[in-house]
Parts: sequence; C-alpha cells; structure tokens
Amino acid sequence: MKIAILADPHIGSQNDIFVENWKAAVKTVNGCDDVGLAIVLGDLTLDGANLEADLAFGAAELKEITAPVLVLPGNHDVGDIASDSVQPANEARLAAWEKHFGAWAWHSDAAEGWRLIGLNSQIIGSGLLAEEQQWAALERMLTERGNRKPVLFLHMPLFLEDWNEADRPAWALKTQDRLRLQRLIAEHGVFAVISGHMHRTLHLRQKDEPVLIWTPASSFLARDESMPSQPGKELLGVTLLDFGKDDISVEFMAIDGLMKSYIEDYKGSIYRSPAKTA
Repeated sequence: MKIAILADPHIGSQNDIFVENWKAAVKTVNGCDDVGLAIVLGDLTLDGANLEADLAFGAAELKEITAPVLVLPGNHDVGDIASDSVQPANEARLAAWEKHFGAWAWHSDAAEGWRLIGLNSQIIGSGLLAEEQQWAALERMLTERGNRKPVLFLHMPLFLEDWNEADRPAWALKTQDRLRLQRLIAEHGVFAVISGHMHRTLHLRQKDEPVLIWTPASSFLARDESMPSQPGKELLGVTLLDFGKDDISVEFMAIDGLMKSYIEDYKGSIYRSPAKTA
C-alpha cells in the first residue's frame, strides 16, 4: 500500500502565501492513482493555534485530497510543547483542533501487516491531562496490535542528533519524554518513526534502531545557519511511502513549479525564528 505524506503546508485563511504550493502538492498526490491513504504531518495551518479561521480553512482544504486522509497537529496548529512559549499547547487549542479535525491521536490498520499510530507531539512533555491520556492510549495501541508491525507518525522529530541530547522543545521532543518513548519503541519493536517539522528530508537506518524518516514541507525552507546542527537535506515536496510485507520504501518527490523561499527571507513577518537552543 502506498501512503502519501504531506507535511508543513502552513496554509492560512488570511495570508495565502503558501496556498498555491499546497494546491500543487495535493494535485501531485491526487495524480498518483495508487495512493491508498494520505497523512498530513502537522502545521497544516499558518496560525491555527491563534486563529480558528485557519483551522476551518485547513479542514476545508483537506477535502480536496481524493484519498482517505488522516491528519496530525503541529506547533502552529495547537501550540508549542514548552509551557513558557508565547503559544503553548493548552486545552482550548486542543478543543479547537478536535472541533475541526477530530482526534489528535489515532491508529490505522489500513496497510496490511502494519499498525500506523499517529501521536500529537505537541502535548508530549506539556504536563496537560491529555498527555497522560495519550501515553495510555499509545500503550494500548501497541499492545493490541497483534502481529502488525508498528510505525509512529508525529509532527516533531524525536531528536536532531541523538537520543540523549539536551532539551530543545522548539525543535524536538524533550529528553525525559523522548527516553520514555524510546523505551516503548524498543519494547514493542517499532519499525519506523516518521516526522515533519524540520522542512528537510532524512531516511536513516541504524542497527537495532527504528528507521527514522523526516518528510519535506510543501511551504518553505530554512537556512542551515539559522538552525541547530541536524542531518538531512533541503527539499520542497511530498513523500510516498510504500508499505510492503517487511519493509517501507521511501520516495521523496520534488514538485516542479513550487515557490521556493526561505523563512529567513520574510524577516519575521510570518514567523519569528526560534533560537538554536530553544
């Protein structure tokens, strides 16, 4: 089964700067007639964490995808992990997401022999009641999977360089929560972890570790000098994952005609860039 991943569209109801790129990404996915499922890996909206109109706009745009769609929230949809952020994840933002998209965590057995598990990365380490509810749900989804191979999907990556790196909640999961997730990944033999957020691609295989896949954005790129040290390559486009019996084939698809821009070029008019250590 082929699954299309659309990540970090950043589409807004009041600022349409990245909407044409999104439409081109959707057209590309719709043109792949063997895609059985599409997953949007967060930051669907430009500012859904603060503008409910952006959530409504994003929900309407998902209807343009012809395949069945699953969607996860990102930091610009429901807020940041860190409670001292200018827009922390909270109950009100989660409720607004649920109003327009339904559950912010889910599982699917659509790919034969696989269990796909979607997590809300933005509440991992938040201290919200929803966080412990999600941990409990994750354990159930893993223990009740039968002989299906588990794969995790979330917006933010586990880490940028290694499991034990310091907290940088603007960029990756916090260390304590990452290690808690690592234990579950090892215990249940999670095959792969697929994430967005970094606006670049990575396909990393290491012995006794889950396959790590970072998926490209359709919206914009970021310059290396503005970001903390991390692997991967810049690309605007979408990702195709082909789930076979025992492995996942990965194709990162560049899309001709996308507007190529870097977030730094907007000089803070769209987003303020977080510090490298944030």
